[in-house]
Amino acid sequence: MSWLYLLSILGSTLGVGLLDRRWRLAAFADGVLVAKVMLAGLGFFLCWDLVAIALGIYERGDSPGMTGLEVLPELPIEEIFFILFLCYLTLVLHGGWLRLLGAVARKESDG
Repeated sequence: MSWLYLLSILGSTLGVGLLDRRWRLAAFADGVLVAKVMLAGLGFFLCWDLVAIALGIYERGDSPGMTGLEVLPELPIEEIFFILFLCYLTLVLHGGWLRLLGAVARKESDG
């Protein structure tokens, strides 16, 4: 059993969190809203995964980098953290994009 993949996800989440903290792009701008959006995203993608598992489209792969722990049959614990990471990354990128667009708009109105 290895924790490499899960630790990679957590390390990546930490890196995105540091960017968020520095620029206040998502959770550090409105933590309650981000928590709600991330829970909605987690619910949506977990349903997606469960349907895919039930249809036989998705199954847990064997990798030496994974823990081998499953939340449900064919649903590794890493999937939960991966979904949360993707949701958080998307929110931080969205916040960065909005900030960039706002800066461009201000520059154009000043110029």
